[in-house]
Amino acid sequence: MVALDDAQPVSASVIQIGDARERFAQWRAGKAGKVLAVSVIGDSYTAGQDFYLNKLVQRVAGETGFAGPGYVGFNHGAALGGTHFKYTRSSDKYFGGGWKVSDLGQASPDSRTVTGRAGAWLQVDGNPTPRIDTAVTQAKLLYLGNGEASELRYRWSPAQDWQPLKLAGSGVQEVPLAGLSTAKDWSFRLEVLQGAPTLFGLWMRNDQPGIRVSKLAASGAASADFYHADPQWQAQWKAVVAKIPADVYLIMLGGNDQGFGVKPEQYLHNVQGLVGMLREIQPAASINLVMRQDTTRSSAYPMAAYAQVLEPWAREQHLGFTNLQCAFGPDAKRYAAAMIGPDKIHPLPATGGKVIADYFYGWIMGGKTDCNAASR
Repeated sequence: MVALDDAQPVSASVIQIGDARERFAQWRAGKAGKVLAVSVIGDSYTAGQDFYLNKLVQRVAGETGFAGPGYVGFNHGAALGGTHFKYTRSSDKYFGGGWKVSDLGQASPDSRTVTGRAGAWLQVDGNPTPRIDTAVTQAKLLYLGNGEASELRYRWSPAQDWQPLKLAGSGVQEVPLAGLSTAKDWSFRLEVLQGAPTLFGLWMRNDQPGIRVSKLAASGAASADFYHADPQWQAQWKAVVAKIPADVYLIMLGGNDQGFGVKPEQYLHNVQGLVGMLREIQPAASINLVMRQDTTRSSAYPMAAYAQVLEPWAREQHLGFTNLQCAFGPDAKRYAAAMIGPDKIHPLPATGGKVIADYFYGWIMGGKTDCNAASR
């Protein structure tokens, strides 16, 4: 185990960036550009976009505008997955033909990579609604080069001719994708013809002002999956995450640390390391730490034990900090039956998920929350 004080410190030159509320307020006042790029780092609460993230992004984008899907990882898809940008590894409509999915903890934006072989394919569909324009004007594929060439092809609709794509190089790479359809309703399909490419995901945008949310989350992930002491791991993670622009980071990790019995001190060390890496690649970004609420799952540590070590450090470093516990109330036994699913872990989308989405909205948009003291 690495000593706690080995974690990289936050540079004093960037500790006055301000929390998410301040950054959102500056942006809405027209003082921070036309697009606000947000990256959300987390576990299944975030990766399973139906728990809270989809509703939150739709609500904010409906008021401020929508600037495109951002990062669509081939692990868990888009922030607006399931409704506007459909992709999932669990359906043979979107993923098939012989992909190898890595274990958690890879130096990837969403903690996994997928490696293909000839015949492997995947598909991402764009489906607009009156308030969300899913048209894309720029797209790039992020991948990990292995020093050997791979041949792929892609198209943006079944009626379009295939576009050839050659992947080469070593380490983190990106390649722009041409032939984008002007249609808002599109179907991107990528197929491997030759070689064994390792892919991270897509990054996409449009030309509209508004919010752009990238989902950097993995079901089952703990804090150690987003920070390794190994310098090569860190170099790769920073290289690929730096290719996903972000003005604001929202980090909600700890639920699986609790499930695995990770000591609070080690959890803090991992979060400190993650924040240090983000400061290196995006020194002007607002970094915000979110503590998840307790559930009735049996565990060695309550979430409060993680909050007790995380909050003082976050305040000291002038990072944003908020605690979902105050939105749910102090007694998990009282809210669990109505708010948490039968697995005793995940929120019920219509109740617990709504509480989370409403709380996040009130916090980042500057409105009132159920516990303003936690958002001071």
